[in-house]
Amino acid sequence: MDLNVLKAAVMDSRDGITISDFTLPDNPLVFINPAFERMTGYSLEEIVGKNCRYLQGEDKDQEDQLVIIRAALKDKQPCLVTLRNYKKDGTMFWNELSMSPIFEEDGTLTHYIGIQKDITAKVLIEEQLKGDYNELKRSKTMLEYLVNVDALTGINNRRFLEDQLDIQWKIAKRQTQLVTIMMIDIDHFKKYNDTYGHPAGDQALKRVAEVLSSSFLKSTDFVARYGGEEFIILSIDGKPEQIRQYADRVVKKVADLDILHIGSELGKLSVSLGFSTWQPEEHEAAADIIKQADEALYQAKNAGRNQAIAHVDSIT
Repeated sequence: MDLNVLKAAVMDSRDGITISDFTLPDNPLVFINPAFERMTGYSLEEIVGKNCRYLQGEDKDQEDQLVIIRAALKDKQPCLVTLRNYKKDGTMFWNELSMSPIFEEDGTLTHYIGIQKDITAKVLIEEQLKGDYNELKRSKTMLEYLVNVDALTGINNRRFLEDQLDIQWKIAKRQTQLVTIMMIDIDHFKKYNDTYGHPAGDQALKRVAEVLSSSFLKSTDFVARYGGEEFIILSIDGKPEQIRQYADRVVKKVADLDILHIGSELGKLSVSLGFSTWQPEEHEAAADIIKQADEALYQAKNAGRNQAIAHVDSIT
């Protein structure tokens, strides 16, 4: 090919082209084309004779890319890296550098040709897209959290409970485990709100939720706000005698909060609790055990409140 054609291709290229001499100490640049001058702001006279690392300035925190270059030079191989380089005016730009070795006929390495592209715009767009993606993931995670969590108390909500109960019910069927549902209702809560105001009522709900969350029998138990002043605790594979003690303990711990309630027979905030423990059978649905716990709760209310009652058909 005509050398004039090759020269024109190099000189007119939109990519920066450099040649480093590997027969000289520190492998200095011996040629740069006009595109490289435009890219970096350095003239041929200013940069020829210097090693290309000159463009890194004081930015040494890109070892992952420099390791690739050193390995390629050691093995006399080509490589492709992306570096933070700096123009003459100090402006940082992202340089996609492709390096290729040039050999004599006897295999002696004499030069490296560097093809350099300013990909700053591309990198910035990718970082923006990555940031947007991460923000989208955070928003998705937050949305999933909000969908499953009661906004006031911070515990699980009814939707999450129903989803989990359905899952745990099926597992319990396969593994012949006991399932316990405790339905808890704050006694005379409407009177409490009427007497002390809704902000005080909200605080009471939060404190009760905290007590219920700290009263679990097993680490796999969880509590959900079922609606209004009602809560449900789901417990898996607890022994019947433990469940009885568990239920009584929950009632006592709420009373021990000593939240004043002049509209209650007890003179302080209390809860009633109904529970049922089942060994799920093939023909039974998870909704049935909630119905039983609700019936037991009704019995606890009628029996004077501030107590726990097991459903008559509950395993004891």
